Amino acid sequence: MFRYKTGIRVSYLRQGYIYFTSRLYTELNQTDKRKIEKLCYDCAGSAVGRALLEFVTTDADATWICREHNLSKSTLYRAVRRYYERFPRKL
Repeated sequence: MFRYKTGIRVSYLRQGYIYFTSRLYTELNQTDKRKIEKLCYDCAGSAVGRALLEFVTTDADATWICREHNLSKSTLYRAVRRYYERFPRKL
């Protein structure tokens, strides 16, 4: 479910665009999928990037993702903030 993230310096409408575009990952073309994957790995590195990609493209909650990838929530949330702030204007 989409919720406005007050700690991220991106407008409500922009966050909605990013959230729903990311959630439609499976329906995107290969070029756009690669852009999202690259952004995740650029924002977080390889290990955290896999967790970030899973977090932004599925409905899995942060606690489960962190447990599965052996991360702290603060590490994941920092990566999410960078992801939202660096997301391209148009895929």
